[in-house]
Amino acid sequence: MEASKETVKVVHEILKQYAHAYADKDMEIMMKLFSQDPDLVAIGAGRDEWVKGPEELKKGFQRDMAQADDMKVDFEDVTVSSSGNVAWASAQMNLNVKVEGQEITMPGRVSFVFEERNNNWLINHLHFSVPDEQEEGKSYPV
Repeated sequence: MEASKETVKVVHEILKQYAHAYADKDMEIMMKLFSQDPDLVAIGAGRDEWVKGPEELKKGFQRDMAQADDMKVDFEDVTVSSSGNVAWASAQMNLNVKVEGQEITMPGRVSFVFEERNNNWLINHLHFSVPDEQEEGKSYPV
């Protein structure tokens, strides 16, 4: 369902805050963007990056921040839909990091689920993935 202009604006603002907090390695702001529910799920691109609940999420972000010197997130082609007090967004997400002196770009895809509670929108679900290396037009990396 098409989201209202207000909901689209709020989601874009949350993504902006996410990008700034990630780049600044500001754990306090990062965690304020997410619900504190035990059934919160965040899935990253690594095989072991499937976390449940705020404590595991915090440990995952701490690992990210500890392993990279510089971090930058860019969102492009953001789409936002909503129904009632739930909104979902998808986007192209480029993750640029400097690890062990090497600059790495991870062009990925991301989806979020948000829930509005007491006039405050929080992230309840995050999924970031990096496309496989199959040829364009092919469904499988043969």
